Amino acid sequence: MERVIQEKEVRDLVIHEMVNNEDIMVYYHCYYVIEEASKKRPELFYSYWDQFRSLLDHKNSYHRNMGLTIMANLIPVDDQDRFSKVFEKYMKLVNDEKFMTAQCCIKNLKKVIKQKGHLEEDILETLLNIDSLCSYPHKQKELLKGDILEVFDQVYQGCKRKSEIKVLLKKALSSVSPKTRKRAMDFVEKYQIEI
Repeated sequence: MERVIQEKEVRDLVIHEMVNNEDIMVYYHCYYVIEEASKKRPELFYSYWDQFRSLLDHKNSYHRNMGLTIMANLIPVDDQDRFSKVFEKYMKLVNDEKFMTAQCCIKNLKKVIKQKGHLEEDILETLLNIDSLCSYPHKQKELLKGDILEVFDQVYQGCKRKSEIKVLLKKALSSVSPKTRKRAMDFVEKYQIEI
């Protein structure tokens, strides 16, 4: 990872292989390095934004996941507000054909909200309507709600939509997903919410 941070030629090569190589052993190992390095030094990767953005349309769901994660890592240095231009496309992946990509999208929304507060309302609107927006089976939607509760946890204190979150919480307390039930119980306990 240090060479990717220190040497532009190495960074160029690793990003090229991550985006273009079709061998999972190559592109995934490249992604692993870029994902870690982009968390440490996002400013070194911002100039590659368009390459990462192109991954959101990739036919391979692993590549879409990579794009979602690395773009979220770059938001702290997004001084040109490029993320706002791709936000709609980014959010559509909460209903990706692959469930794991939807999970990846939702998990990365914590980073998005932290850095792009002006998008909070749109993100909450989507997440509060997850049942109608997603075409997954009931059990998978319930599992997604566990990840959604993590996003809500990040904004709950100053949120204007507490009553709507409470409705989702109440349902989550009896979810078919044990993970979602536990997160809901922890959430209720943390904020001492009466349901």
